[in-house]
Amino acid sequence: MFSEMVAAIRQGNLPDSAPLRGRFRAALTKKLALVSQPPTYWESDPKRNPDTEHLLWAVLLLHDLDLFEVVKGIILMEQAEREGLTAEQFLDRAFVALLRLAPDEQFQAVLRKRVSWYYDFDTNV
Repeated sequence: MFSEMVAAIRQGNLPDSAPLRGRFRAALTKKLALVSQPPTYWESDPKRNPDTEHLLWAVLLLHDLDLFEVVKGIILMEQAEREGLTAEQFLDRAFVALLRLAPDEQFQAVLRKRVSWYYDFDTNV
């Protein structure tokens, strides 16, 4: 669902907010429907179960604190069932992965600034 966002970042561009917001809301709706079911019913198909890391990246780029808290709740639910990571460990891993998408250090700085409203890379990574 977020291939355009990932492709834009890899090319050194920030995704356009309007389409990203629409995709984010659709993905969030799917994700909430999925995690409301017992974990045995959680699918791995990204069309039905959007990647949580991508949801996190999108909400950070959109600067939406309210929806960020919803995504953080999803992270907590999923991590409790799957990987045994704390939310903070997942967030650290996701932020590093976001920076790795950047084609160069200049765009990494743009991404750092863009998500600095929530995450301080100098302190956390």
